[in-house]
Amino acid sequence: MKGWLSFHPVDTGFFDDTIGPLVAGSKINPEGFVAEAVRLRKVAWQARRFTRALETALSAAAPPEPDRGADLWTRIRWTLDRFDFRPEEVSRLASRCVEPDLHLFGRPFLVAESSAAKVAETVERYVSAASADDVESLAREQLARLDPELGKHLVPEDGPDPSPDLMHRSDLLADLTAIRDLAEAARRGMPWGRGEAAGRPAAEVLREEGALRAVRLHARVVPFWLARDVDGLDTICRAAGISPPESLVPARRILPGPCEEFPGFGESLGVEISRPNQVGAFVAPEDVPDLIGFLADAGARIIRVAARQAEGPACTALLRKIRECATYAAGRGFGYLEASGILPPDLSEAGQA
Repeated sequence: MKGWLSFHPVDTGFFDDTIGPLVAGSKINPEGFVAEAVRLRKVAWQARRFTRALETALSAAAPPEPDRGADLWTRIRWTLDRFDFRPEEVSRLASRCVEPDLHLFGRPFLVAESSAAKVAETVERYVSAASADDVESLAREQLARLDPELGKHLVPEDGPDPSPDLMHRSDLLADLTAIRDLAEAARRGMPWGRGEAAGRPAAEVLREEGALRAVRLHARVVPFWLARDVDGLDTICRAAGISPPESLVPARRILPGPCEEFPGFGESLGVEISRPNQVGAFVAPEDVPDLIGFLADAGARIIRVAARQAEGPACTALLRKIRECATYAAGRGFGYLEASGILPPDLSEAGQA
């Protein structure tokens, strides 16, 4: 599938205590959620300064390409200049050890550990960081694991400022309110939307967008993994001729209220992701250890099939991210979930969508 696919460790308590009551029309105290979302955005933004610097270093590791419309002499001169090109030391180091799909746009933060257990432990250290200095110290530690010289010489790079905290808080509260209002409109058989989307039945919008809206809010307080232009676990298992794990099911457990109350809502949830902005397969917390075992048993076979189609490295990276996400989820007592169209604030606000 084209676009971003995300892998989420799922705190089912968030859906029970926050999303469920909102859908039912009850009031909640959103302060704990909002405060944690604001705090975690700051952690991600601070860590992003280092991945942004690595991006810049990697982009300078090779000479810039000439304009497509350049004349013949310009192209000849560019070809000659390539022989004399010598990247700066930090670019040379980064090009040797950084895997962009993993270190820059795969894991929730800058993490350079090798084992899934160590990756999960480091992600939790970021989540628990008490200050910007703690985040910077941890990021430099991870840089040093990539290459000791990178940790010494890479200068973190500031990007566009995030939206002010007060505005972010207001946006989060508006998103919470929208879930409650959408459910109430569906309950009353009313239309929903503004502008060109105005007039659509709210029940239809709830079926198409309700689950994703809920997961997008959850993603503001629980870090997640990313991959681009890949398929979910169910799809790649079937493509490899391997039965997916039985624990891989539609995400009805985290949204029981709307599944029971609104016709067609439960049926709209599946395990395969086939379009942007869709919620896919879910694994319950008690079944996540079995998912990890499945990946250990079947991963090599899936990769062998993918390799015959020239997709071995991409499949290896994908299964690695799924295993890391599941390992983090198991350590927290969380479930596992796949979705499309969700980015963390430090990327979505920076225009990476």
